[in-house]
Amino acid sequence: MPFDQYHRLEPKPGDRDLQEGFHAAVFDPLWFLARQWQMGEHQGENATSPVAVRYRLRQSAIRAPDGFDGDPRFDPAITPAEAIVESELDDWWTMGRRIRIGAAIAERAHLDPAAPESRPFLFDHPPSPYDRFHGRFDGRALWRAGIGQDPARPDEKPPSEGPFTWQSEALSYEASFPSGAGRLNIPRHRGGRLDWHSAETPLDAIPAQPEGEQQEHVVFATPFEYPGAPHSRWWQIENAAVDIGGYPPDPAHFPTMLLVDLIFSHGDDWFVFPVAANAGNVIQLDVEVFDSFGNHYHNDPRGQPRWPGLLEPKDWSLFRTTGQPRGLALWLTAATPLEGGVLEEVQFGLDEYSNRLWAVERRIDGQDVMQRTQPSITTPRLNEGMPPADRTRPREYAYVPSDGVAPYWHPYEFEEVAGARRFVLHGFADLSRATPVPMPYPQAEVLLPGTPAARELHQVDPATVPANGLTIERRWMLARDTSGRPVLWLQRQRKPRLSPPGRTVRFDILEELRAP
Repeated sequence: MPFDQYHRLEPKPGDRDLQEGFHAAVFDPLWFLARQWQMGEHQGENATSPVAVRYRLRQSAIRAPDGFDGDPRFDPAITPAEAIVESELDDWWTMGRRIRIGAAIAERAHLDPAAPESRPFLFDHPPSPYDRFHGRFDGRALWRAGIGQDPARPDEKPPSEGPFTWQSEALSYEASFPSGAGRLNIPRHRGGRLDWHSAETPLDAIPAQPEGEQQEHVVFATPFEYPGAPHSRWWQIENAAVDIGGYPPDPAHFPTMLLVDLIFSHGDDWFVFPVAANAGNVIQLDVEVFDSFGNHYHNDPRGQPRWPGLLEPKDWSLFRTTGQPRGLALWLTAATPLEGGVLEEVQFGLDEYSNRLWAVERRIDGQDVMQRTQPSITTPRLNEGMPPADRTRPREYAYVPSDGVAPYWHPYEFEEVAGARRFVLHGFADLSRATPVPMPYPQAEVLLPGTPAARELHQVDPATVPANGLTIERRWMLARDTSGRPVLWLQRQRKPRLSPPGRTVRFDILEELRAP
């Protein structure tokens, strides 16, 4: 059996003084040269380091969506991008304004909360700590109905509407921002953090010469440090609690192999340099690096650099888009926003057996649907009573039109709409009673497209809902802009589910006759 043997000269000191070991005195220069040869240092692999970086920076401003130029509420250089993309028409209607304006309108219009016609405009068990306002007038509901509006009171008038980017058919956001480097389209945003990879730029929207002047800077490069990083010098004591070898290379998880290879082979060979860029811009960099040997490296692919060390691999890259120019969308984002409780929760799931889509309302206006006041139904059920106790008598059966219908469960049926297949919202009626009782109309804003003055019938693209279903949550978000002012908006976030909601609805049933 053939095998290879390797011989290497290793020191074997007899002195056990630890302090002498820390001094790392070299008594044999020849051995030290041999050690360098074994480590590959004579090949020039680690013989140089970057000293200075000269870069030319071009910044092209990202502007507000079309039609909102000059409004600081929607300026990407002032307001976080999430607040612009996810803003809604009801962002202004906080609970405090709803309570305060509702009380003012009710007093001015002499509204009686005990009147039956006032019930749709009252709070119905609002969440804590506003539960003590149950039965009070809701200013938002009165404003939508056009009751008690006073143009002479600007504090009771919502501001002008912003860009509402929610796509009800796709259950996601879709926005577009013009910029000096081309139009930035944000498709299929599911709510949450926006980053550079959230935007796409069509090739036909890229200008030949981006806007913005090119500014030159000269800075120094420093080693990249992170918790647990290996030290550059072998005599430096590292953190014993960090064991990179504890991440074994797993062929099934390729990132673990990259992590181990990166840290053990090039863990101390990364350098960083500061870039004086401003958020809310598309930036383009032209970088030239000077090392300690006087060589310089350039990242311009059009030139012919002598040392092509800054050119990325041509076969693949993690940070390059094929056919796109060099550039990075530097968004002003809400890094750590404060999240409110869930105001609305709607679950979507496919019913494979009946070829139907279900939308289930779990929370409405911050309250669980099972805790909301349910309208009383006095119509008796068909075949109501107890089963007969005498099992020796012949069985008799009664016909029941349907069973299993419940409020807050809304069915969608397949229909052809403008040449495309869509799930279209339908209504249910409880046919198990002597007089059919229609189920309540959806109340969650997710299921109510259009404006409060002109609602539309909700439709869903069949490709939107996966087999395991999804959940849409709606909540308040609070962040700050570049001036420190608070920014409050309502966010809709789309999340996956482990299994879809399902409900068994039966029609034309024969049940055993019950005794009243």
